Formats: sequence, structure tokens, C-alpha cells
Amino acid sequence: MQKPNISTAIPKQRYKFGAYTIVVLEEIESETEVEYVYLLAGIKDGHNEPEIYITCEKAPPDSSENGSHIIRVFAKQMDEQESGAVIDQSNSWQDREAFISYGLSGFKQMLGLDDEEPYLIAQ
Repeated sequence: MQKPNISTAIPKQRYKFGAYTIVVLEEIESETEVEYVYLLAGIKDGHNEPEIYITCEKAPPDSSENGSHIIRVFAKQMDEQESGAVIDQSNSWQDREAFISYGLSGFKQMLGLDDEEPYLIAQ
């Protein structure tokens, strides 16, 4: 599975969502040119590595006319060409709460958690 290329990040919040813990990461440093603003990592209970990452990144200057921030999804259930693809671009994603809400709805859809609601377990 492709993954975001981060060297350090600070966990800011944790949500419990069905059999998953969703960690909100900020203050993200990367060894690439990608500027991560926020990142959600979904870890299944009993596992050590996330199965899904949803990232909010500053849009490259040559594509910023479509919005200032992009969202990517990296997931083991996606094929290699789809994993890491940009799924949305908007100025809205610079807002932390809007990004988290959008990301949690993405987890709900991808993981089939229709009967579950995420709840905050650590801030």
C-alpha cells in the first residue's frame, strides 16, 4: 500500500469508530515537497499500522485555481493506482473541522460503518 511520506507528526485527537481508532495528526513534516496540513490515520483494533490515511495538503501552485487544499486517500483496499490519488480540491479543506468531518464520512463509507458513529476519545 502506498502511504503518505511523513517524517514526524503530532497526534492531536483520537476518535473511536467501530473497530477502528482514527488519529488526527497535525504539525506534519515531510521529506518531500508535499505540504501536509492535516492527516487522519485509521488503525484497526489489534493492529499497529493504519489501513487508511486521508490527507489534507496545500495544493500545488499550478493547480490552486481549483482550491487551496487537496484531499488524498491512501488505503490498502484500493489498487496501487487509485491509492494516493487526489479525490477532492477546495478552499473548504483548510478548515480543520470541515476536513475532519469530511474524512470521518469517508471512513464510514470505505469501512462500511453505516451503523456506527465516531466519538472523540482523546484530545
